[in-house]
Order: sequence, then C-alpha cells, then structure tokens
Amino acid sequence: HSRCCVRRASLWEAMAAAPSSAGAAAGVWRDLPLTVRTLTRAAGVAALLGASWFAVRAVLQRARRARRLKIEALLVYPVKGCRGHSLRSVELTPWGLKDDRQYMIVSAKGIFLTQRELPRMVLIHPDIPTPEGIMLRAVAVDGADGAAPLPAPLWVPRVGEAKRLASSVQLWGDTIPGVDQGDAAATWLQSFLGRDGLRLVRIAESARRATDPEFGIGETAFADGFPILLTSQASVDEVNRRIKGEAKISLDNFRPNVHVSGCAPFEEDEISTVVFTCASGHATARMLLVKPCSRCTVPNVDPRTGARGVLGEPLRTLRKFRGSAQLGGAA
Repeated sequence: HSRCCVRRASLWEAMAAAPSSAGAAAGVWRDLPLTVRTLTRAAGVAALLGASWFAVRAVLQRARRARRLKIEALLVYPVKGCRGHSLRSVELTPWGLKDDRQYMIVSAKGIFLTQRELPRMVLIHPDIPTPEGIMLRAVAVDGADGAAPLPAPLWVPRVGEAKRLASSVQLWGDTIPGVDQGDAAATWLQSFLGRDGLRLVRIAESARRATDPEFGIGETAFADGFPILLTSQASVDEVNRRIKGEAKISLDNFRPNVHVSGCAPFEEDEISTVVFTCASGHATARMLLVKPCSRCTVPNVDPRTGARGVLGEPLRTLRKFRGSAQLGGAA
C-alpha cells in the first residue's frame, strides 16, 4: 500500500509540474485561470488523500483481524436433519467429524429428506452411534403441556454391506451407496414423522463421495456438500441484532460442526485457513475454509419445537444483507 501511495503522488507531481519537451504543456497550464488551476490541484490532493485513507483503512482492518479463535462448540449430527450432540472432543476424519451425518432418512424412492420437508426431524435426538448400531430417541417440544406420548426409544442394529447390499440414494445431485437399516427403524420414523415410505440408511463403507472440485478436493458422507461447517458467535449475535421482534436464533439454527468465538461478525468470510492446536500449542489439524454456505429454509425451523417460524427468520433478515453473488444470490 505504501508503494501505491508513492506511485499516486509521483503521478500527480508529474502531471502538475513536469514540462513537456516542447514546453507546450507547461504553457497551457500557466494559461489556465487561477481558479481552474486551484480546483485541479485540490481535486488531485483529494484523490491522493482518499486513496491514502482507503489504504490505511485496509491496513487497519488486516491488523484487527482475528489471529486466535476459540472453539466454543464441536457438534455432530449422527442422522442428517435430526438433533445433534455438542462434544468436548471429537476425532477428525477424512469425512469430517467422526459420526457426523453417517445416517440419513430417505423417501420410498431413495431421495434424501431433511427439515426442509419434515421440520419435526429436529425432535429426533439419536445417540452417538457405536460400531453395533444407533439408538433413536424422540424428545418433547419445549414448554408443551398435554402433548401426545413419545414413542419408546428404538435400538437399531447396524446393518453393513456384509449383510445387505447397498442401494443408491440421492442427495442433491449425487448418487451415493447407502445400506437400509431395516423395517423396525422405518416403522418408527414413519409413525413419529407422519409420513409413509420413510427408510433409514447408513452410508456404505465403500462409498466415496467427492466434494465439489471447484472449491476444494475432499470427501464427505451425508453432509450437504462439504465435511465441516464453521460458524462464529459474533455472526450469530449480529444476525440477532438485526432481527426485529422476538424471533431470536442460536447456533442450533445453523447446525454447524465447529462454532468459534474471537472474530468479528462474518470475519469467517475472509479466513482461508484455521489451524487447530492442542494445549501445548502444537498444531494438530489444519482446515481450509473453501466457500460460504448457502442457507435454505432449515434455519427458520425452531430447534426447540420443530415448527417453522411464522416470520421467516432468520432467512428473511439474512437475505437483506448477506446475499452472495458466489452462491447465485442465495443468503
């Protein structure tokens, strides 16, 4: 930036003071009225000061950028679209955080379903899976009195490719091998969610689902597109500040895997790399932030009740100031 300022100053000095080889330019300059020459000099000085201000502001913004973030939460969602778990520590795998979105609910045609279609999925709180299987549990709506009794928890033994052939399931534009987890799990889901034909599948051990190479090379399981989603508390707080009324939200609306503090609102947009360190200060993992996350209607679902907010928040507010050209105008 200092070179830019020097270059701009030198250009102004050359324009204002340097005579041409024939002296014509200097003569023209002297023949201009004093007022015109004064205004021209003032405009040049203003341009120089403006350029200098933007350069200084850019330097200050870089100086203020977070250098050290704090992990506030590590979250995994064993069944895509269902309630997750906040963990003190978790293993990082090539597919993201261990046990994250290994299971998925699909329609009778094998098409993925989430809270977009079935917002009550957030009231299903499965246990962290084990190598033997997963426990499905339903939770009550916060503050609801006289609600219908909840179904009993259901243990779903893990069915792998050694016991049942994988079938193709659809997730956005990807066709992925998944293994059906049996009729008992299907019946439980159909009863609680009120839709026929639902099935629970687990991603096949042989699956290799690549991320979009336009943004980064990697693999993921049943996440929408990439293995890890990062959010910041400052950004959540800023969205709440902008929302009018009482429709406040939390990190649970955005369903991240890594939630951090220590940066400015939406500064995560400008962070390209996050290095995780242990207590001794040694780096243990390095994560590239490759793209912003386009938001669908899932954040509008109240994670405490499984109901869509009638005011359309927070998506309505996000669309006012967080539309991304990179994402085709999506918030």
